Amino acid sequence: MPQRSYRPASAPGQTHVLDAVARWSTVIGMLAVIFAVFRLFNGADTPFLAFATIGAAVVHATTRPCKGEIAFTLALGAVLAAAYQQNHGEFGRYPGARIVAAAGFWGLAAMLVLGWRAARSTHHLASFLTAVFCPAVMIVTNLALAMAIGLSPKVFDLYLYRLDGMLGAQFSFVAGQWLQHVPFLLTTCFLVYSSLPLVEVVLFLLFLRGYRMPANPLIACAVAGIAGFALYQICPATGPVHVFGAAFPKSLPGLMPVATIALPNVPRNAIPSLHSAWALLIAWNVRYCPRWMRLLAMLFLAFTLLATLGLGEDYLIDFAVAAPFTVGVQMASIKSWTRSVAAFGLAIAWRVYARLGVVAFVPAPGVLWAIVIGTLACSAVLAGFLPLARSLTSANALSQTCATRSS
Repeated sequence: MPQRSYRPASAPGQTHVLDAVARWSTVIGMLAVIFAVFRLFNGADTPFLAFATIGAAVVHATTRPCKGEIAFTLALGAVLAAAYQQNHGEFGRYPGARIVAAAGFWGLAAMLVLGWRAARSTHHLASFLTAVFCPAVMIVTNLALAMAIGLSPKVFDLYLYRLDGMLGAQFSFVAGQWLQHVPFLLTTCFLVYSSLPLVEVVLFLLFLRGYRMPANPLIACAVAGIAGFALYQICPATGPVHVFGAAFPKSLPGLMPVATIALPNVPRNAIPSLHSAWALLIAWNVRYCPRWMRLLAMLFLAFTLLATLGLGEDYLIDFAVAAPFTVGVQMASIKSWTRSVAAFGLAIAWRVYARLGVVAFVPAPGVLWAIVIGTLACSAVLAGFLPLARSLTSANALSQTCATRSS
């Protein structure tokens, strides 16, 4: 009978040492990368990165630190800001930049405090990982987008520009000119647009604290990032502000030839509009939360859509693709695979048409609008809003019947 070999279990002291080494390695590694990127890319001058680090301050506040720890964190943030300035780091020149940067350094200090806790005890590791999640995702995403530029040296922005023209107007230029005439609205849209990482952190915290949501927002946001990056490669585009430069939004170029153009050093992240998709996911997943949260989420969505268009980061047609894409992400997050595949199929079909069919098939504006509305309606059906649509149809039919009888 073959002898069975038994491996002795690790001693408690050895397990404790390995656990501590793993914690310290994780904390030091993640903090080193985030702090290096923040300095290398002038985080105080990069609103997305600054807002992502502010999320760490929010996470730290939810752990209910004592007054002494709060004072220490604020003082540490001031030291980090002074070191950044001493090292010739650049500060932003956009409205509210000083406040955003100051809060960002507070967030960096909060990361250090949470990291110290996590390194000493596994119990605090979840708070630390929540705090560094958005900055880490931003770093990975931007690295992937930078690497993808070489895969698609030419962009299809003029194809999307032609598609918007088929809808009757260049809506990004119209929205951009509107924002230029209302400076306060422009500033608000810019700050709302840049604050997406912070809002995502708040959403994650709500979920982790037990608020009911249709899907796990951590999974949904991650799926959106991965799927969006894959779809970017079908029809690479950047947005009108990157193509037309200083001419956007004041000078409308008019009819442009449908051709690819070389545009180095600009991320290909226009279609689908991931910014819009993430804002839609936020509004969707707070639907069971208190009313004031739903209202804030809808306001965030509205300002994000306006900002995405008016700042020149997307074309109107990108929103038509973002709708089924968002449904596909949400359905994948809850493992409703049939509806997810159907929704992603709609999003992919739009991208294929944008790249291959714009020249071959030019529908009238009314026909194209009908296709866009049909896409939105199909997205609503796949999202599970069909019962609502039926009730609204029944209500309209009933009101028409009552009006007919009264006449």
